[in-house]
Amino acid sequence: MPIVPIVCELDSQTRYTRAMEKMATSLEFLPDPMVIEAEWRANQAVAQKLEEDRAQRSVRAPSAIFLRQARFALALTNLLREKNVSHVHATSSRSLVCALILKKLLNVTVSATIEARPNLPREWIQNALSECVGGRLRDRQLDSGGSFLVDKTTFRSAPQQALGLVSQRSGIDLTRLRRRTRFWQQWAETLMRWSRSDRKSKIENRK
Repeated sequence: MPIVPIVCELDSQTRYTRAMEKMATSLEFLPDPMVIEAEWRANQAVAQKLEEDRAQRSVRAPSAIFLRQARFALALTNLLREKNVSHVHATSSRSLVCALILKKLLNVTVSATIEARPNLPREWIQNALSECVGGRLRDRQLDSGGSFLVDKTTFRSAPQQALGLVSQRSGIDLTRLRRRTRFWQQWAETLMRWSRSDRKSKIENRK
């Protein structure tokens, strides 16, 4: 099952390594801002409906974030249809705004990764996560009992601290390596399971 990594915007403060630049060739990028704005203006009926839906909610994403992510969502609709994408994973709280709009427009399922210090109100994030099939969290208090994995790769128990001493002497961080390997394997399997189950459900619904 193909995975389509899409970049909506880059962090201008990040320094890119050669490996990162090489990886960029395998990514899909949104068109430049002028094309995105033209797409937004060409779909005023949809844009207005999205803004009305936001206005009716008691807890809203900040307007600047919403308008930017809504533009990204409209620019992505044709690409996701062409790629036959049925599941969208948002890699931050900001991109979750975009993903939930895509859910409304394309009937895709959504999962999300929420960073340690999100840019959106906590109540909005909690409401948004209730619309997701699952995700990855740094803050365990955001876990409402769904299919969410708490990223524990930064936590250290007593046995892990002991292993850390060995790591210091060997020069290899065995504790972190073991935790990260196990966690990322579990995370990759979870993402694939969501994508497969959603695609199977949609195929069955067409019959």
